[in-house]
Amino acid sequence: TSAVLDPSAFDSDYFDALYRVHAEDLLKGIERNGLLIVDLEDILENEISERIYSAPTEYGQQLQIYLEELLKNRNTRIVECPISPNDALSTSLLDLAYHLKIDTKADALVVGEQSLETLKFDQRFSDDIVPLSEYRDSDFEENRQRYEKQVGPIDELSKSEIEDIIIRPVRFTKWLRFYDPYIGRGRNTRAFRKGIEYILSLWYEHGFFASQQGVGNVEIFTCSDQRIQVREQHRRIIQELTTPLQQRFPWPVNFLIKNDPNRIFHARYLETQHAIIRIERGFDFFTQDNEFLRNFFTLNMAESSHLKQCRELPDADL
Repeated sequence: TSAVLDPSAFDSDYFDALYRVHAEDLLKGIERNGLLIVDLEDILENEISERIYSAPTEYGQQLQIYLEELLKNRNTRIVECPISPNDALSTSLLDLAYHLKIDTKADALVVGEQSLETLKFDQRFSDDIVPLSEYRDSDFEENRQRYEKQVGPIDELSKSEIEDIIIRPVRFTKWLRFYDPYIGRGRNTRAFRKGIEYILSLWYEHGFFASQQGVGNVEIFTCSDQRIQVREQHRRIIQELTTPLQQRFPWPVNFLIKNDPNRIFHARYLETQHAIIRIERGFDFFTQDNEFLRNFFTLNMAESSHLKQCRELPDADL
């Protein structure tokens, strides 16, 4: 889930014990599986930091710790987006936050009480504007918790729900990595391609950066099957999977076959800048009738080091 924060939501005048709990839950939730959307000029980020560090000690100390964790992990939890020239001229932080939310189609704009009244007064209020004083009970937080857990079985979900599950982790990323050791067997490549193609088409259609010229990179990692010749595997996969993907989409698609003598590479994953999704049965999503097969998606950020080990396996000898 993605949010733009109105800096005035952290004004010290609002804080009491309950308001602090809402604010802490917001920052903790973003750290676990959310995104904070800010402008490239750092106007909103600097203002949010200033207000949190100005909060009374009994309310602000823990918030400062959560904010520092977010800033420490900014590559995965903070997305810097350009704003239009007209928005940049705005003297109102609320206007800047509001237009950034609209331009990026973020899930929510989190505001303070005064900003909420301002938006209601000029009829800009909508359901995805969340007062920080009600954050814990908001639909935004309910969705964040939903996507933090295992999602599926996808064959029991609607097409729009499945699309939403995939769009969320890919929307603000500039690269995608696919991990599936079974692709390397050189069989069923068209089924793998169909699943990967489905994800890439959603990224191209809904990605904030993916349709920009020169932005985007795709890597597919698998491992060799020693029972058949690696060169034959590679030739078939390039012909039936990689080349068709490169012809359809504007990004480079890099295919890497790894040697895995200790068999550490087993589970299947989709990795973005902001999420690691374990995909239970891999990327052969569809039946012959184009219905979804049973599959489960699980957010698992703790497996980052494991995926790094998979990437660092030696390349197969082609």
